[in-house]
Amino acid sequence: MNMPPFRASTISIFLFFGLIAFSGAGISAETGKVKADPGKNATWTGEGGMDNFIGTCSPCHGESGKGDGPLADALGEGVKARDLADAKYLSTKTDDELFKIIKFGGASVGLSPSMPSQQDTFTDAEIKQIIQYVRNSICKCKYEGKKK
Repeated sequence: MNMPPFRASTISIFLFFGLIAFSGAGISAETGKVKADPGKNATWTGEGGMDNFIGTCSPCHGESGKGDGPLADALGEGVKARDLADAKYLSTKTDDELFKIIKFGGASVGLSPSMPSQQDTFTDAEIKQIIQYVRNSICKCKYEGKKK
């Protein structure tokens, strides 16, 4: 079946814009940034962190957060993805510290530059949801203070 070029291109354009509209890629409902200040070491709340974690974080950290994702071996020689299921380690990190690591990347806080900035990927609210997901479902821990 041969379609006239005009009709085929019109269908392609509608499909393209339909995919953008339904994926939400073209429009953001958030108009302002959420301040990265959870208060006195509070754990942020929110839903939706799991989908963002699995879609963006799990290729390196793995779906269970153990640092065993399919790209974990491609980070460079001697570089390992952080085991986010390690409650002993994660309980020494405030939500604000985790927020900075995710938003600005590992190098911004003296960690591995293999952890990329997600500043252009997620809103502040989405980063907080990822932190909540990691705290509740992966490490099952909360901030307990610096270990001496």
